[in-house]
Order: sequence, then C-alpha cells, then structure tokens
Amino acid sequence: MSWFWNAFQQTEISENRKRGSEAQIDAKVALRSINELEEKVDRLSLLCHALFEELERTTGFSEAQLKEKMTQIDLRDGRSDGKYDPVLGSDCPDCGRKVKKTRSNCFWCGASLGAFG
Repeated sequence: MSWFWNAFQQTEISENRKRGSEAQIDAKVALRSINELEEKVDRLSLLCHALFEELERTTGFSEAQLKEKMTQIDLRDGRSDGKYDPVLGSDCPDCGRKVKKTRSNCFWCGASLGAFG
C-alpha cells in the first residue's frame, strides 16, 4: 500500500511543479505586457504634453479651456468617468440600431443624429 501512496504523492508533486512553472511563465508574460503598456502610456503622455504646449503657444488656448473640453468629451457617452469611449453608442431614432456617439448620421440608414449622436 505504501508503494502506491508514494507513487501517487510523486505524481502530485510532479504535477504541482509543472503548474508552478506554468504560473511563472504566465506571470512573466503579464509583466512584459504591463511594461509595454507603461511605455505606451509614457509616450502618449509625452505626445499630449508636446501637443498642448504647442497649441497653447500658437493659439493661446488655456489649460482651463482644455479641461473644459475634456469634460465635454468625457460626457459624450453619458458618464463622467474620465474616459473617452467613442464606441459606446446610442440607438438611431429612425432605425433603432446602435450608432457610435461620434457619428453625426446613422451608419445604417443615414438619418441625422445631430451633433455627435
């Protein structure tokens, strides 16, 4: 009986080692993805700062005006959540299909949706 128990235990240990190795690989992949996303965010942040500084320099557009515009855009999806979601849409009043909020007319039937849906 003890031989069978030892064989069972060894199988369990081997399986757990395998699972542990797979978890380490998954963690490394996730960490790599996080690092890539952080790099993208850093580049986008730099781009936004450069664009705003140039906009401010050339047009006098103020930071307060920028914040107001950001609030307007944030509210286009009906939620003040600090996110821009152009895909989140509304129903077309004519055909009832979902249409992106950023469209001024229905993709499906062409009906006018007013300014940004």
